[in-house]
Amino acid sequence: SGDFGVVAHDDDVPVGAAWCRFFDAGSHGYGFVSADVPELTIGVVAGRRGEGIGRVLLTGLIDEARQRGVASISLSVEADNPAVALYLDVGFVEVSRVADSPTMVLDCRTA
Repeated sequence: SGDFGVVAHDDDVPVGAAWCRFFDAGSHGYGFVSADVPELTIGVVAGRRGEGIGRVLLTGLIDEARQRGVASISLSVEADNPAVALYLDVGFVEVSRVADSPTMVLDCRTA
C-alpha cells in the first residue's frame, strides 16, 4: 500500500522504470531505514544507459514523492556503480554502509 513509480518510454517502448516501495522491519531490501521511508529501485535498459534517462526517472519519482507527502526516500547501491554520482548530485547522503554498499537517503522536502 502506498507504493508508487514512473516509467520512461521512447515512442511506445519502455526504456526504464523507477519505483518506491514501503517495507517493514521484518521484510525489506538492503536500503531499509524505517517503515515510513520507501526504498527506491531504478533501472534503465542496458543499451540506453548514460543518456540521462535515469536522471529523468529519478527526478520524476522525487516529484511524485513530494506530491504524496513522502518526506524521505532511501536506497542501497554498490559503491562502484556509476549511479552513485547521480544520487549524490540530486541530494542523497550516505547514512550507513554494509560491506561496500552504502545506504543513502534523500530528504524530499529540501531536494
